[in-house]
Amino acid sequence: MTPYAGQIKHVELLERDKAQTTLLKVYRNNSQIIPSSATYSLKKPNGDYILEDATANIDVEGTISYNHTTTQISSDLNLGEGYLQEWKVTIESVEHIFRRTSAIVLRRLYPVVSDIDLTATYSDLQDLRPSNLSSYQTYIDEAWYMIQNKIRNNGNGFGYLVMSPEAFRQAHINLSLYLIFRDFHSSLAQTGGRYLELAQEHYKMHTHDMETMTWQYDENHLNRTEDGKTRTRGQSTIFLSRSGHYFRYGRRR
Repeated sequence: MTPYAGQIKHVELLERDKAQTTLLKVYRNNSQIIPSSATYSLKKPNGDYILEDATANIDVEGTISYNHTTTQISSDLNLGEGYLQEWKVTIESVEHIFRRTSAIVLRRLYPVVSDIDLTATYSDLQDLRPSNLSSYQTYIDEAWYMIQNKIRNNGNGFGYLVMSPEAFRQAHINLSLYLIFRDFHSSLAQTGGRYLELAQEHYKMHTHDMETMTWQYDENHLNRTEDGKTRTRGQSTIFLSRSGHYFRYGRRR
């Protein structure tokens, strides 16, 4: 069976009591695939279906989507981890199943970095930008997903429970600049040079930012900081005592 790639960069966050759309793109040989049909299912942590084999939409480019209603992602659902999306996608008469973990949340965490933050650091970035790009958004987005996955995979918590998004600003800027300058260096096919030095410098700065970062955290899904004077940094003892498991899927508010 052909190993198609589903573009899944991060856990899918579904905000409770809100209509929202979830998407899936499938790729092979540097091209987005256009399926002939697709269905979408959403499971609770206990395996019960919230939605089962609902017909999904497919646009002209092949992007698969499903539009959730407020009643489907309702206040009856427990907040937290353990939910599972399942897409059954038919490509050339063969059904392929793509899975993505999901969480029911009160709020998403949004980044605070855009092109203007990068050009505030290097004013000539505007002129250096390749002609085929209208902005550096692709690098900024990729850096954001990398940071959120790093926090989750290192056991530092869940991004959607962070109440101080500005805490990520400097780490996000430095990782974005690392990706940009590394790409510039790669395009020149050189073994060294200024762009490589800048990439290495900003990656070191990003690593330091991540190691020293603190934020205000909504430990119990209250949609507020529980103690405005307390900031979280590093690995929580909660995760140390539950090695390899997320405990919050049963939280209900």
